[in-house]
Amino acid sequence: MTELEEKSPPDNSPEQIEVIEQPILAEAPSPLPVESQPGDIIPDEQTLLAEEPAPISQPASPEKKSSSLPWLLLIIGLIAGGLAGFFGRPLLLPGETSAAPLANVEASDQMNVPDPHQAVMLAVIAGARHFTGDPNAPVTLVEFGDFNCGYCSRWAAETLPKIQEKYINTGKVRMAYVHFPILGPDSITAAEGTECAAQQDKFWEYHNILYAHTGTGFTPENLATLAGEIGLDKTVFANCLANFADRKTLENDYRLAQVMGVRGTPAFLVNGVALAGAYPYENFEEIIESELSLRQQQPVESNTEPGG
Repeated sequence: MTELEEKSPPDNSPEQIEVIEQPILAEAPSPLPVESQPGDIIPDEQTLLAEEPAPISQPASPEKKSSSLPWLLLIIGLIAGGLAGFFGRPLLLPGETSAAPLANVEASDQMNVPDPHQAVMLAVIAGARHFTGDPNAPVTLVEFGDFNCGYCSRWAAETLPKIQEKYINTGKVRMAYVHFPILGPDSITAAEGTECAAQQDKFWEYHNILYAHTGTGFTPENLATLAGEIGLDKTVFANCLANFADRKTLENDYRLAQVMGVRGTPAFLVNGVALAGAYPYENFEEIIESELSLRQQQPVESNTEPGG
């Protein structure tokens, strides 16, 4: 059994993810990869997250409650330890295996709190920085992306607008973006460009226009031109890009993706449900609707005291 659900592409579906082929890091002192071959597509049987025991929703039986505490402490310890050490751990090589939180905890019918899906999402949300949509939306969609990735570009053109219209704009879904720049120098330069756009409060507009121009070459000149097209101050943008001093933010995103076990782009988490690849809208719709239905079925806690 697996802890986190993950959608696997149908046997007859096109392969739709770009992965790291070999561990290549930039020459010191840069810890981010600046060169990588697009490589082959990830096989269908590979998954977004490392070994994943299945979520347990059945409550523990009364006679087993006494033995549930060690499991609960182990889960909480793993989550707390992962978050506490997140920003202090060394950057992993792209080819290294990094187990996702809770990945090695065996399934048990004694574990029902905390919800593993929720625990993983809390860990990711704590590390993510760029959000769009209602912060109180019941569903959170996280994209791990590379602006130089053709499959990411296709997903942004074909699937994201539908999710935006039906779910994000209506307050049902909020979306987060985490950088995973694995496909060469252009990937890193583009990621830096989005951070400069974020300084002018236009991260998501720049996110969209970059994906619309994937493959055109993300030189500083081209990035400045695209910045002007969405109304950014080109002089301020160009100066930010030429003197980019916030590399730590990209390192943290890259590390977060690795901690989650991401091996290629695009990759997604939808309330803890993993999707590795440029899946069509229908796959996201199915998961989102399922999550919304579950939230509607959950009882609403009342703050009214008895007799009040």
